[in-house]
Amino acid sequence: MTIRQKLASTMLAACTAFLFTNPVNAADDFVRISDGNEFNQLVVGRKLYLDKNYLVVKKNGSVKGKFGGKKLNGAWEWRDGYWCRTLTTHSKDTDCQLWEVNGNQFTVTRDRGKGKGFTYIAK
Repeated sequence: MTIRQKLASTMLAACTAFLFTNPVNAADDFVRISDGNEFNQLVVGRKLYLDKNYLVVKKNGSVKGKFGGKKLNGAWEWRDGYWCRTLTTHSKDTDCQLWEVNGNQFTVTRDRGKGKGFTYIAK
């Protein structure tokens, strides 16, 4: 084995050991959106995708989009540190959600951070 091969083998072993002993948690990179002004700056007006579905949170307090091939409509407000939306289509309920951001990704957890979570990607 040449010196170059030994060096490459040693580096590969070191990198593998590092990865297995230092797990990377992508959720650690997300930061909670804590107030309405921050939410307005980061989210409002952007088209947010979840697979083939999308959502646009409008400045006028409305929500528009398409989910499951059907139009999505509703209203929203920032309340007590959560984004609360009431849909007029689909589930027609009010859900206050915890939002976190990491670049162009937004992790949303329903039911004030206690429910199901998903991630939107802004494009």
